[in-house]
Formats: sequence, structure tokens, C-alpha cells
Amino acid sequence: MITTEEVRALTDRQREVLSIVVENKLYKGKETNIAELAEQLGVAPAAVYRHLVEIERNELLNVKIVPSEKGTMIYERLRLDERPRRQYTSEALNETRKEILRFLLDHPTSTLVELSEELGINDRTIYHHLRVLEAVQLISRERSRATKRGVPPYIYNITDHGKGVLFRL
Repeated sequence: MITTEEVRALTDRQREVLSIVVENKLYKGKETNIAELAEQLGVAPAAVYRHLVEIERNELLNVKIVPSEKGTMIYERLRLDERPRRQYTSEALNETRKEILRFLLDHPTSTLVELSEELGINDRTIYHHLRVLEAVQLISRERSRATKRGVPPYIYNITDHGKGVLFRL
């Protein structure tokens, strides 16, 4: 279900494009062609495509590219799909990520290498888990002070939100 706030976040032209796509799918039962949509709005197909990309970025529409029927001409057809279900913070936490949070609680300002060595997990795997934890705002990262030549490493800290989630588990 699309909320009013999500629709208000769109520009007037994006709302117009979205309403035509929804009208075509729900009331006329047909897929939307970018060229037809551009002709109907009186704008260039590239402009319509930019509007669709912005609508998709807001997760109100999922753009699917399907080859044209003629095969020689490239037309993009759109299909209206259900919005992807958003993951909740608790769903993002597996045992490894909980272990990382517990370690950061006891050892603030740890680097990726320290986490990898202490937990006995590959650097790449730790990096993946840290990115997920940072995306759901359970940890924060910042550059440490330079001690040698080169770029200083990132240090990771658990956020207040992360502490609250960890204590609830």
C-alpha cells in the first residue's frame, strides 16, 4: 500500500507518470511502454525514464525491462509489481552480527583487522557484516588518526541504538 507521504515526496510530473502506469495496469490491464508514455505526456522518452528511475528509487514502482515484440527495436516495457518487503532491524541480526556488536560493546574503536583477528573470521566476511550493521544504524564508522603513512583505517563503534537493540536480545 502506497502511503500519502510517499506520494507527496514525488514531484508533480513523477506523480503523473506513476498514475498513468497504475491506471494502465489496474484499469486497462496492459503493460506500459516508455515511448507511448512519453507521447502521452508530450516529453522525451529519456525524461520519462528519469522520472521512472526516481519513482523506483522511492520504492513505489519496480521497473522491469522486457524485450520488444519486434526484437529489432528496443522498447522498454514496465510491469507494476508489489513493493519489496522491508527488513526489520531484528531480521538483519544473525549470530555473527550479534557477536560483532557484543565485541564492539566491550572494545570500542576497533578496526576491521582487530575484529577479524579476535573473532576468527575472514576480513571480507567481517566487512560485509559491518556494512549491514552500519546500514541499519547499529554501528558507526569513522577514520582513526594517522599513525603511519597512508590512509588511516576505519574504526567502528556501537551506536546508542545498537546498544538498545543488543540489550533487548
